[in-house]
Amino acid sequence: MIGGFAKSYRGQTGRAGYTLTYNSYGLILAANEPFDSKADAIRDEIDIKYDIMVNATETERKRVADTDVGKEIQEEINDLKLLLNAYKEGKIKESF
Repeated sequence: MIGGFAKSYRGQTGRAGYTLTYNSYGLILAANEPFDSKADAIRDEIDIKYDIMVNATETERKRVADTDVGKEIQEEINDLKLLLNAYKEGKIKESF
């Protein structure tokens, strides 16, 4: 490949492809601008240019606790707290 991102997109769109990014803040769709070559970009320290096409920001930031895995982790934490309390109260003994 010569140049930035997908050369095959350039003829149809004038772009070097698209990047879809999703994180806890929301979703961004960016259209990437082409560049001449990777070597030139590195040598000349050229930034990758893009235009944001869609910026869908979440009204409330997503956190690990909002996910299924986060709920499982919280259940494990709750179980460990119960186990620790039972140990402290002498209901269970340490075994070797």
